[in-house]
Amino acid sequence: MNLFRTSLALVLGLALVAVTQAADTPKLIERTDKEPTNDKEFLIRAIACEVAEVKFAELARKRANDPDVRALAETLSSDHMKTRDSLMQSARRMKLAVLEGLEKDKQDEYNRLSKLEGKDFDREYLRFLGRAHEKSNSLYTKWSKDATDADLREQTKAAVSKVKDHMERVKKLSARLKD
Repeated sequence: MNLFRTSLALVLGLALVAVTQAADTPKLIERTDKEPTNDKEFLIRAIACEVAEVKFAELARKRANDPDVRALAETLSSDHMKTRDSLMQSARRMKLAVLEGLEKDKQDEYNRLSKLEGKDFDREYLRFLGRAHEKSNSLYTKWSKDATDADLREQTKAAVSKVKDHMERVKKLSARLKD
């Protein structure tokens, strides 16, 4: 009987470890390069962008050398979590299941950045932010006008404002760190 209990405890313990490890492993999402044609496709794309921004900001909070880069990462993490949560509410309201993970190209970029340190990390993270926010700005600006759902239009208008603020901060910080 003791052998049975020990075996059962071992099996249950291994199952728990496997579940925990699976939860810690980032999910990869196939990237689609086609532009969204409806509100649901937009939500899928936008949520993927927001998830990536949060993950990259969390990495920067740990790895950034410059205190201003860490402070920016803190702001980005908070702002993008709020936007992601807001978009997820719309997705639930539209009965849309969205997988929260990283697209393969973003996972590759994350892996590349995670190997960098110091000023190299700061510089490359800011470059990533510049590119990512330019894309987000275009996407959100378009859908702030094109979304058929009124709540979604309002969410994207608020996101455009935040993205523009982030872009301005990234530009100023990039210029300062070039010296």
